[in-house]
This record gives sequence, C-alpha cells and structure tokens, in this order.
Amino acid sequence: MRYVLLIVWLGFIGYAFLLAPDTVGPDPYLRSLLTLQSDEPSLLAMFTLLGLFPLSYACLLLRTDDRVVPAWPFVIGSFALGAFALLPYFILTASGKWAERTHRIRTADSIRRSTEGTATHWILLILTMFVMGYGLLGGHGAAYHQAFDTSAFVHTMTIDFVILTVLSVYAIHVDERMQRQPAGLAWIGLIPIVGLLLYVWRTREPVQS
Repeated sequence: MRYVLLIVWLGFIGYAFLLAPDTVGPDPYLRSLLTLQSDEPSLLAMFTLLGLFPLSYACLLLRTDDRVVPAWPFVIGSFALGAFALLPYFILTASGKWAERTHRIRTADSIRRSTEGTATHWILLILTMFVMGYGLLGGHGAAYHQAFDTSAFVHTMTIDFVILTVLSVYAIHVDERMQRQPAGLAWIGLIPIVGLLLYVWRTREPVQS
C-alpha cells in the first residue's frame, strides 16, 4: 500500500504543476476565495470544505498519535496543503519501523478531549452539512465547471477534495485495525468529511483526566 500511496502523491504533485490549467496572469479565482468573497456559492463551499476536512482528520489522527512518526505536523500542514501534506504521513506509516507505535500518545489531554468530544463532532458535522447544502442548492454547475477548466487553483483544490475523500477510506481502515474495531467501517469514508466524523464519533473513548 505504501507504493500505491507514493504513486498517488507524486502523481498529484506532477499533475498540479504540469497538467492543471495554465492560467495567464493572476488566477481569477484565487484572491476571491482566499478572502471568502467569491460570488459563486459552489466554489466558496468547496474552499470551505477543504478547511473542514483537516479538522476531521485531526479528530481521527491526533487522538492516537503514538507512532514513531508524529501525526501533528502533517495535520497542521494539511490546513494549507491538504492531501499534499497528509499523504506523506500515511506513506511513512504504512509499514516498517516508521509504523511502530511508541505507546506514548503525544497529544495533550486537553486537545484529545476536544477531538473525542461529542460537541466537537456535532459542530463540525452541522457546519459540513450547512456548507454542502449552501454549495449544492445555491451553486451553479456551469460556473464551477468553467472555473475548473480555467483556474489552476480551483482545478487543484477539486482534485485535492477527491483525494482526501478516498484517503478517508484508507485512514479509517488503518484506525479500525489499530483500535480493533469491527471491519467494514472504512467505506463510510466515501461520504466526504461526514464519514470521518461519524466514524470518530462511533469509536470515541473518554480521556482520563
């Protein structure tokens, strides 16, 4: 699996730099999205979901951050780089000595209480559903398609969203083996963000004070 993930990571990097639409001059969508001032709901929703995705991964990975390779730097990096930052973590921990568990969870108890907290999961779930509804109901498919075809930023962030969704399946599969959870839960990861949050909520454990 390590080599599959490595191929996906390198392929994504190559695609983003070599095959994404070549925008002449400044990207017409970049500034409006970074400042959350886009007039197109579907684009704004996708950009916002890419901010919520790392939070759901944080809930999954930080609660058991006990591998030789720490998860937290990759989680922090994912807020800016998405799958570009998360894939290396899963590549390194797929097998071998880097996958070994040190039996010492690095995450502070206060942060773990947040990642395991029902309130956190519900807030993220409600925000995700609201943003998805906003984008689907208020957005225009033709406008998104045009942005996807002409903007390197929109093109890359869309593919990033797809990769993060598929990666959720693998992330849950790894976690359910580590936590000795019943097999078959991984496919819920195909529901973007929501699947990760539901899995974390279902498998949460109280943090000892």
